[in-house]
Amino acid sequence: MMRGMDSPHGFTLRAALERGYSDAELRSMAFTTPARGARITAAIGDEARALFEAVRVLAADDQFFSHSTAARIHGMPLPIRLEREGRVHLASPSGRARMRRPGVVGHRIRAEVAIVDGMRVESRADTFVHLAGMLTIEELVAVGDWLVSPTRVEPLTVEELTEAVRRFGKARGLNHARRALMLIRVGAESPRETLVRLLVVGALPEPVLQHRVFDASGTFIARLDLSWPRLKLGVEYDGEHHAEPEQRARDQERLQRLRALGWHIVTVTKHDLEDGGRRKLAEIEAAHRRCSNWTAA
Repeated sequence: MMRGMDSPHGFTLRAALERGYSDAELRSMAFTTPARGARITAAIGDEARALFEAVRVLAADDQFFSHSTAARIHGMPLPIRLEREGRVHLASPSGRARMRRPGVVGHRIRAEVAIVDGMRVESRADTFVHLAGMLTIEELVAVGDWLVSPTRVEPLTVEELTEAVRRFGKARGLNHARRALMLIRVGAESPRETLVRLLVVGALPEPVLQHRVFDASGTFIARLDLSWPRLKLGVEYDGEHHAEPEQRARDQERLQRLRALGWHIVTVTKHDLEDGGRRKLAEIEAAHRRCSNWTAA
């Protein structure tokens, strides 16, 4: 059987012998054998990566990566437990036996397949469907927000995700996927921003995403993660990448200019989300009440 995916880090045992490697060379410390029938360069230095490369060269020409493995290849935001997952998910189309090897989760599904860096991978929309059985609602919405973000080279639409869910009528976690579809929005620029949005939507009117603020002369001042423009209330997620002194100074100047225009800004950090965001939500709710009262007065 012809093999469908080459790897720059290794090859099948048969391919190695055809290239002229001797048995002694293939048994040397230059190579590792993470799966029977494959030889992967030992310089890769990571057991999980070595297993992935072994599955890549052993895969048949119609098999493809799926589930969380496909998500990692596509670059989707995943929780740490799946980013560090040592297992490899490989799917076979209907009618072909699943791969059965230690560390490999074999699936038999009919999905749309894309080629990514020479690898056969299920499409982004189909990956979203299969992640539904592995992620919480919040985590799945973060993936959906990422997929539809205008910052993607080729963003998907909620309609495309909905169609993928519709096609997989019996996939695990479809109720999860349908609930997530109702919560996906265009505009969130990070998984943390999605979590902050989901924190407030159950308690307050839905905020506007990425609202642009200008001063009286039309000069651009800021783009807010979440806001209620009529109330001049904004919520900003402050990520770790803002730790540099120069960026901090720019953020402080930006905040002062927003306040000068009458805006009230609530800042959320990752530490505010450690308790599920309960205390920070109470602060945002209180700010919303105050700004509502000021607007009504």
